Amino acid sequence: MGTPFAYTQETPPIVKFSPSEYGAENQNWEVTQNFQGHIYVANNQGLLEYDGARWTLYPTLHNAAIRSISSFKDKIFTGSYMEFGYWTKNNKGSMDYHSISESIKEELFEDEIIWNIEWIDKYIIFQSYDRIYFYDTDSEELHYTTDKENNYRLFKVDQKIYIQKYDGHIFNLENGTEKLIAKIPENLQVKFLLSMFMVNDGLVVLTRTKGLYKIENQTLKRWHIPADSLLKKSRVFSGIQLEDKSFMLGTISKGVVSISEDGEITNIINQSNGLSNNTVLNMFEDADANVWAALDNGINCINRQSYIKEYNDWDGTFGTTYTAIAHDKKLYIGTNQGLFYKNIDSNEPLTFIKGTEGQVWSLYSLDGQLLCGHNNGVFSITGNKASLIANIDGVWNFRPIPDQPDKLLIGHYSGLAILKKNNNLWKLGHKIDGFEISSRFVEIINTNEIWVNHETKGIYRLSLNKDLRSFGSVTLLNDIEKSKGSGLVKMGDDLLYSNRKGIFKLQPNTTKFIKDSILAQLMPPEEYLSGKLIYDKKKERLWSFTLNNIGYAQKGPLTNMVDINNIPIENNSRKMPLSFENITYLNDNKYLIGKTNGYLLIDLDKIQNKPHQLLLDKVKVIDKENGFTEVPKLDRGEFSNKESTFYITYSVPQYSKYTNISYQYQLEGLEDSWSDWSPNTSVTFEKLPFGDYKFKARSKIGNQESINTVQYSFTIDRPFYLSNLALLAYALSFFGLGLLVHKSYKRYYRNQNKKAMLESQREMQLKFIKSEQEMIRLKNEKLNQEIESKNRELAISTMSLVKRNELLRRVKKELKKNDKTFSKSHPVIKLIDKNLNSSKDRKMFMEAFNNADREFLTRAKELHPDLSSNDLKFCVYLRLNLSSKEIAPLLNISVKSVEVRRSRLRKKLNLKRETKLTDYILSI
Repeated sequence: MGTPFAYTQETPPIVKFSPSEYGAENQNWEVTQNFQGHIYVANNQGLLEYDGARWTLYPTLHNAAIRSISSFKDKIFTGSYMEFGYWTKNNKGSMDYHSISESIKEELFEDEIIWNIEWIDKYIIFQSYDRIYFYDTDSEELHYTTDKENNYRLFKVDQKIYIQKYDGHIFNLENGTEKLIAKIPENLQVKFLLSMFMVNDGLVVLTRTKGLYKIENQTLKRWHIPADSLLKKSRVFSGIQLEDKSFMLGTISKGVVSISEDGEITNIINQSNGLSNNTVLNMFEDADANVWAALDNGINCINRQSYIKEYNDWDGTFGTTYTAIAHDKKLYIGTNQGLFYKNIDSNEPLTFIKGTEGQVWSLYSLDGQLLCGHNNGVFSITGNKASLIANIDGVWNFRPIPDQPDKLLIGHYSGLAILKKNNNLWKLGHKIDGFEISSRFVEIINTNEIWVNHETKGIYRLSLNKDLRSFGSVTLLNDIEKSKGSGLVKMGDDLLYSNRKGIFKLQPNTTKFIKDSILAQLMPPEEYLSGKLIYDKKKERLWSFTLNNIGYAQKGPLTNMVDINNIPIENNSRKMPLSFENITYLNDNKYLIGKTNGYLLIDLDKIQNKPHQLLLDKVKVIDKENGFTEVPKLDRGEFSNKESTFYITYSVPQYSKYTNISYQYQLEGLEDSWSDWSPNTSVTFEKLPFGDYKFKARSKIGNQESINTVQYSFTIDRPFYLSNLALLAYALSFFGLGLLVHKSYKRYYRNQNKKAMLESQREMQLKFIKSEQEMIRLKNEKLNQEIESKNRELAISTMSLVKRNELLRRVKKELKKNDKTFSKSHPVIKLIDKNLNSSKDRKMFMEAFNNADREFLTRAKELHPDLSSNDLKFCVYLRLNLSSKEIAPLLNISVKSVEVRRSRLRKKLNLKRETKLTDYILSI
């Protein structure tokens, strides 16, 4: 016999919120939902609001705990200690409180607390243990009962109001009158009823420890149901009737008990199988049939109508699910702890099959027999018994051999082997020689062709000999990339190989794999997790596992076109070891998915793609001075240039654990394109420039986009230095500056023209001066030429004179030498002496000299005013570059006398010894 587990069941998914997540105190009293789908919770610290993405806490007056809550139209009514009223959303998206009880503050009883709120027609009814208050939402008038002798409990059933008084009697309250419905017998010892329900057109009341009673003939009668014994053992604290007429009861220590309309226990949800806390103070069913549990420590959302059910192994006795199978009306599940089973359509506990302790890898059903691939070999499973039929290490899988129904190929840790059936019993035949590599992924193409994928070694093509005992050839493919996490699977007649690069199909009669672009959509590169593929022969579905989805490919019902479908079950919800992901077809459209601590059951028929709506939650502006400031989100925003950073939040009020919502946004005026899809429910725009903007956002669940796009338009004003006034000032300044520049330029050009005229005049004057200078230069040149000419003439004349005088002296000398009769008185001698000392010649010479070099004489007199006329004359001879010998005849003196005169002249001129006299005179 097997060993049954504790009362652990498959439960709906539960979304858990701890106090640290919602940001308030542990204890929660009631839950409600408004018309937009937001959830509101009565918490010890105030009002909690949840929009599907974030929690917000609104403290109450005097920070009192909220004990009751109810939604009516656009208002949330709450009751607390000595206070009741309602909350409304302002245009910024936050909740504002309006007190109703403030008008009767003096009339409230001491320590009065509002424990329940109901509404009917236009009236909101507040119930404390002392009074009932009636608030008219049209006239805003408040009325209340005056009888304090009776304590009250208030119930609403089928749009009728019922009250229970302190004496236990139950009344129907209608049009201000009380009609007795039932009297509670004293022997029942029921002080307060917890809830009232309508069952088969009759009223049923819920007690704390006595179970359920029907009201018949104004008395209570036991409602005998299968759940009676459990209810008597449990201290029930709250209860609700759901839309499908079933019940959910909250207990003090046993969690939530689900009961059908007929009183059958359908589920028990507690801390051992998923609930955060076993003390359930209240429950509420939302618009999507989720049940919210207000717990003594936390808030839970139970997805009752989900297409998924969970089996969670919280204590580790069940383990990780690696394989499962539906066989003989039972569900068998193989884990790393062994093999378990239960009746497939029941919610009974799983039972462990003794002898199967350890790792179960695979389950295979053939001809009514169930085989189990185990770490220890192969087990034959019959009911709850297991028999080891093949003692071989680590059996991964089973594959039928074509045309040989009495044989099975098994892949194991060290290669491949054959199972044989003899007398309807399976036994180990033999291992196949020639291949000793672990064979977890094995597929048979035909009797002789076997393919094996090893994640680190690659893909092998094996040619099996006819005797099935050895391989004729073993070929390792080198033209396809080997990869950790890769997979190999046969889909119909096609052999598929998958890795990070995609899904590849083996081409017929070759060893080449070609990428299949359609099937590759099952594993988008950005979503890749594992290459594991599983083919469901019964439904002809090819399953894959990615980061955020479990997908399947299936041909359409009317065409051969392949459809790709995704189920939003994230890897974080499964957390299976890489490439050990698994999914098993059970029946109808139900599947089992293995996960690390249990399994998931999914029903594809229950998957609903309901339209959803995106809500714009809040718009906040950030500035340096005030930080975050909420602004109206419905009106067009007008902001200063300093308010240029925006924080915008949005959400979809969906509360399913397995609903993945993606968001996309666009800011017109900044970007023309939409952002990538993302799970982020907020966006920040920093330091936007001035201009007009329109923010847009939309959402997507699976492949279905939201039915709306939220929008928010706003304008950021120009900075002061770019405002209209500033621009006008700039324009006037520019105009004034332009005028000033114009005048400046005008004055400048006038000055420039004047300057140009003066410059022109100056240039003309310069040209005239240059012309005159040129004329003077030419004249000087002419004069210089004339001087040079006269100097040449003077030199010639002087030389002629010198030669003549020399000649006369020689003649005179010769005459005296040859004829001593020639004395000084001789006429010839006199004539010669007369010509040698001719003043006429000297006068002519001086006139010629003065005409030839007047400037020299002038400069010499200026430099040396003490020079005599004879000195100047002597200088003239020297300027003519005459030697002393040549000068002597001209002066009719001896050469020695000339030298003496030279010496005297040097002294007058104050010449240094190294300075030559002639050079100096030539330089003057």
